[in-house]
Amino acid sequence: MSVASVMQASQGLNASVEALAALGAALRIRSEGMRVDPDVASLLDRVIEAIQPGGIEDLTADQAAIVLAFVRAFFRQALDLLENPARAPGWSFEDPVILQAQGQASRSIAQTFCAYAEKDPDFAAALSRPARLLDVGTGVGWLAIECARLWPTMQVLGIDIFEPALVMARGNVAAADIGARVAFRNQDIADLDEVEAFDLSWFSGPFIAADKVPESLRQIARATKPGGWLVFGTYNPPPSELGRLLTGLRIVRSGGRPWSEAEAADLIEAAGFESRGSFTTGSPVLVVVGRKAGKPQ
Repeated sequence: MSVASVMQASQGLNASVEALAALGAALRIRSEGMRVDPDVASLLDRVIEAIQPGGIEDLTADQAAIVLAFVRAFFRQALDLLENPARAPGWSFEDPVILQAQGQASRSIAQTFCAYAEKDPDFAAALSRPARLLDVGTGVGWLAIECARLWPTMQVLGIDIFEPALVMARGNVAAADIGARVAFRNQDIADLDEVEAFDLSWFSGPFIAADKVPESLRQIARATKPGGWLVFGTYNPPPSELGRLLTGLRIVRSGGRPWSEAEAADLIEAAGFESRGSFTTGSPVLVVVGRKAGKPQ
């Protein structure tokens, strides 16, 4: 490939980079109520209309903040790939912007729980009762906090092995108005000793090494009450081959493996859950849901 052709390709891709930045800027203006120069605002509106006909005016400030978090998280991770291509795979970021953005993006998972509950009455019933949620790979804790906000009788335990994220998680929960219903531990899932203690578990597939996943899921099954639930999360692969490759690259650099729906279902069943299928709301997150046999306690 010649220098000219590489330059031409880079310029074509640059339009996508700038478009994502423009969308992120518009989302930030929407979510934070920022005031910007009128000429910039006018041009930005035209760019957003070209990206998304109808714009983003129908989004609430909170919805805009969640989408913005995905944009920020993926943008910063893409920049890390550019600046640190030789970095070993694994979730080792200490940049608070990346950690908080990834965490804020995870709030959308709670909305996925709500959407899945609309199609599965058994899952909806589990959420309506006082329940304990195990958040495996809690990071800075925003999913745990969001679940506690949505379900006022829910108790949440978030575990992670990355202390810099847990320090931020404790600060985030201290600032949230959710009482003492969320707790965090620096703990590997392999060391979890609870038995039949949780009604629901969230498993962050993209951030856990592939060779640790089968045993981790067995530990979760041991810790799950009869009739309890496992939600295995991964990224929803885009339809294009380039999109799938880039998603896989991001997952591998995060320390995980890009599991397919079928592979995730097989892992869930091997751990002792009945697979209830996969679900997505159209966000970057895809969940595969499993249920442990037995009558809920």
